[in-house]
Amino acid sequence: AILGWQVEWLQAFFLVADDIMDASITRRGSPCWYKCPNVTQDNAINDALILENMIYQTLRRHFKSHPSYVQILHLFIDTTFQTEVGQHIDTNGTPYAEGTRAPLDLTRFTLDRYQGCVRYKTCYYSFYLSCALALAYCGYDPDSEEGKALYKKAEDVCMIFGEYFQIQDDVLDAFAPPEVLGKIGTDIEDAKCSWLVCKALELVNDEQKKVLEEYYGKHDPEGVQKVKDLYKDLELEELYHSYEEEQKKICDELIAKIEPENFQDLFKFLLGKIYKRQK
Repeated sequence: AILGWQVEWLQAFFLVADDIMDASITRRGSPCWYKCPNVTQDNAINDALILENMIYQTLRRHFKSHPSYVQILHLFIDTTFQTEVGQHIDTNGTPYAEGTRAPLDLTRFTLDRYQGCVRYKTCYYSFYLSCALALAYCGYDPDSEEGKALYKKAEDVCMIFGEYFQIQDDVLDAFAPPEVLGKIGTDIEDAKCSWLVCKALELVNDEQKKVLEEYYGKHDPEGVQKVKDLYKDLELEELYHSYEEEQKKICDELIAKIEPENFQDLFKFLLGKIYKRQK
C-alpha cells in the first residue's frame, strides 16, 4: 500500500505540472490546482516539487532497510526521467521560437513521433512502474535469468497498455463530454501530436487538409469544432473502436503466455481497468 501511494504522489506531481504547462482549466471535475483560489501558479510549481520530494522522504522512512530499497529508488528515478523526456516531446510537438509558438507544421505529426512520445510520457509511469515495483518488492533480481525475463515480459505488455491508454485519452479528449471526462480537452487548441491528428493526416484529401492547416492549434471554439467535425467525417471514432478490439485481443494473448500464471492476474486487472473506459 505504501508503494502504491508513492506512485500516486508521482502522478500527482506530473499532473500538477502538466496542467500548468497545458494551461488546463479543470482536472477530474475540479479546477486545476494552480487555478484554485489562493494557490497561484508560483505556489503550484513549488507544490509539484514538494509532491515529488515526498516520494523519496517516504521511501526512506519505510524502505531504508528493505533489501530492494536501492532498486526501488532507481525505478522511481528512471521513471521520472523517462516521463519528463516524453513530456518534453509532447510539449514541443509544435516548437517555440523567441517565446512564441512557431507556425504550424503538420509534417511533425506522425505516428512514429507519437509512439515515441507515448512510450516515455505514459507507458512507464502509468503501467510499467507499478508492475516493476511489485517484482522488486517480491525480491526478483532484474539481473538474474528469471528476473530479467519477468521484467521484460512486464515491459512488453505495459508498452502496449500505455499506447492503448493514451490513444483512448486522445479520443476522449476530443469526443467525451467534459462533465463525464472530468476535464476540458485542449489537445486541438494546444496543437498536440495526438493519435487523432496523426490518423487524420493519413486519411484526408487536399480539401480536408486545409481544415487542419487553418484551425489546428488555434484557440477558436468554432475552429475546434470544425476539426472535430472533420474527425467525425473521417470516422476516426469508429477506427478507434476497431483498434481497441484488436489491442484487447493482442493483450489477452500476451498475458496468457506470461509465467508464472499468478503474475497474469495483475495484467488482467490492469486491462480490465482500461478496456472501454469512458473517462
